[in-house]
Amino acid sequence: MSKSGFEKNKLLFMGKEFETNICGKCVVINYEGFDKVTVKFYDPEHVKVCTLSSLEGGWVYNPMKPLVVGKGYLGDGKYVSTETKVYHLWKGILTRAYDSGFHKKYKTYKDVEVCEEWLNFQNFAEWCYGQKFFDAKDDKGRSYHLDKDILVKGNRVYSPNTCCFVPAEINSLVVVNKRRRGDTPIGVYYVKRNRKYTTQCCFKGYGLKYLGSYSTPEEAFQVYKEAKKVSIKLVADQWKSKIEDKVYQSLLNWEITFDD
Repeated sequence: MSKSGFEKNKLLFMGKEFETNICGKCVVINYEGFDKVTVKFYDPEHVKVCTLSSLEGGWVYNPMKPLVVGKGYLGDGKYVSTETKVYHLWKGILTRAYDSGFHKKYKTYKDVEVCEEWLNFQNFAEWCYGQKFFDAKDDKGRSYHLDKDILVKGNRVYSPNTCCFVPAEINSLVVVNKRRRGDTPIGVYYVKRNRKYTTQCCFKGYGLKYLGSYSTPEEAFQVYKEAKKVSIKLVADQWKSKIEDKVYQSLLNWEITFDD
């Protein structure tokens, strides 16, 4: 292309606005040829280099646009959405935290959040790839789970300081289900037939064990609490070499409370 032809095209495209298919409007701020056009998005502001054909087709993407459940964005960096495992994990925590349809089915996630840092996929992916057990599998070949509750009991925020990768057995070890058991404390069930409070606990390698029936829920709970601490330690010891030390210590120090 002659210099005059280039200058003519530059004059034609500089400052021209284009509407993209999913990321709103952008404006050309520099033109160096058909294969190198620099544009700036308005909302959120971001500068990107693209080709003229992709720009005219509306296929220029703003990586800072929160398109995943209205919160998450791909970010500007080396990690892309085709990195399937880590991307699906990221999309999963955003869905659990911010998808209203998901909340209708799983009400316990209504007040869950994702930290500001992890709304950017680049930061989440960087953290995942830096975790020792990110790609680990348990003895049944199942991938470790991303857990937000074990390091900080009652935690409702997915973040680098509160999350870890653990085997499925540990992930379910301290799960509670208030809706299923009703008004009794965790591990305790009221039996109408004898008007007693019954407690039982599952032990690794032994299955569900009956721990007795008691006159009050408080008595039954104290028995359950001590048994559950033993049960947790048995599982923690089995996995000690296959989990982070901070996960192991958190399990040993786990507090079972009446209103869990």
